Amino acid sequence: MNRLSLVARVVVLATAVAIVVGIVVASSLIAILSLRHAQERESQTQEVTTATLRVENAAVNLESALHGYTLSGNQRFLDSFGQAKRNAPKAFRRLETLLANDRAQLQRARQARDYLNQYIRDYAELVIVIRRYDPQSATSRVSGTEDRRYAVPVRETLGKILAVEQQRSTDRAAHADTVARNAIVVGSLGIVLATGLVVLFGAWVARGVAAPVRRTSAAAARVAAGDFDVRVEQSGAGEVGGLVAAFNSMTRALAHSREELLEQNALLRDSEEHKRDLITMVSHEIRTPLASVIGFTSLLLEREFPRDEERRYLEIIDQQARRLGGIAGDFLDVQLLEGGGLKLDRAPFDLVELTREQANLFFSHSTHVLDLDLPETPVVVNGDRDRIAQVIGNLLSNAIKYSPPRAGVHVSLHADTGDVELSVADEGIGIPPADQDRVFEKFYRVPDAAPGIGGTGLGLSVAREIVTSHGGEIDLESEASRGSTFRVRLPVGAGS
Repeated sequence: MNRLSLVARVVVLATAVAIVVGIVVASSLIAILSLRHAQERESQTQEVTTATLRVENAAVNLESALHGYTLSGNQRFLDSFGQAKRNAPKAFRRLETLLANDRAQLQRARQARDYLNQYIRDYAELVIVIRRYDPQSATSRVSGTEDRRYAVPVRETLGKILAVEQQRSTDRAAHADTVARNAIVVGSLGIVLATGLVVLFGAWVARGVAAPVRRTSAAAARVAAGDFDVRVEQSGAGEVGGLVAAFNSMTRALAHSREELLEQNALLRDSEEHKRDLITMVSHEIRTPLASVIGFTSLLLEREFPRDEERRYLEIIDQQARRLGGIAGDFLDVQLLEGGGLKLDRAPFDLVELTREQANLFFSHSTHVLDLDLPETPVVVNGDRDRIAQVIGNLLSNAIKYSPPRAGVHVSLHADTGDVELSVADEGIGIPPADQDRVFEKFYRVPDAAPGIGGTGLGLSVAREIVTSHGGEIDLESEASRGSTFRVRLPVGAGS
């Protein structure tokens, strides 16, 4: 029963109630039919009894008229005898018609008719004839035993018919009473059982359907009010239990979605805050090199300077223009990464050569001390050479920016079986532990970074995406005031 659906349970219970009601109705119909049949049989018994009494009355009338005529000789009694003699056959025909389907009773009726005919033929008519010639002898015959010898068999046979019909009437009445009592008992039990089933069905509906629905409705109201932690007790029959389970699943999903939305909202707030800070920072970052470019360009256009001084001004313009180009490049890279548009132009290249080129580029005009530890043999990597150069350049640039002048920067490259590791270690300000997990986030800059150091907070984020796209990893080890070490691991032959 527990495995049945709600509809199946309702059908089963309704079928049970219908069966019980059908039994009650069938019992009532049986009782009614039995009573009607008993009434019909009782009516037939009454008709048979009435016809038997008429026959018996005709026989008594014959006997009384014969006695009256024999004793008095009055013609009136003789007429009565004739009338009774004519009525007797009609009464017998009616009785035999009623008993046509009852062989035993029909046999008794015919036997009584034969006895009566014998009484008339062999005794009564003979006594009437004797009365005309010898009244005394006729009177003695009527008052003697011979009269009883002919008359008694008729009365006894008719009495048997009446006794049988009386017994049948009694038996039928008893049977009808028994059927009626049984029908009343069965009907009463059926009504009680049907009532019990209806009550149980109502209780089951209240407990298995209405109660869970009420709880679910109340819980839904709480969900509508914003309480996604509400849960409904897992109960209910069939589809109702499924509804409760679906509701709980929905609330869990809503709670999870709310948590995700809250987290996303927090990230968006942080992102907006970073973007506001970024706007301020970028405006400052762009203003300074742009002012230098515009200022020195104007000087060169307005005045004539010695060749050495002019070259120095052009180097400043070139440096600041490159700085502006780097800021614009970082923003373009972030836009590509967020839009899923970063594409790699893969080709085999020597990572040792690329690292040496980048180190020479960044340290050619720097006062920092470069410690370069590179293999003597080439380390070939299959990847995007320009993007990997961007990663190395970002790490070298950060090492220079966040280290004091004349501080050492150690760059090493070690190749193992299947992997190559590039590390850049500086002796700069370091990164506090609380900020180390966030330095790879877009627009994030360490709050306690050295004042006056520019940057967009995008370089490390772009570097991580590039390394990850090559199937590699980038991580950090740092200690405040002791410097930082960034390690990039790439598979040898990545992307081949």
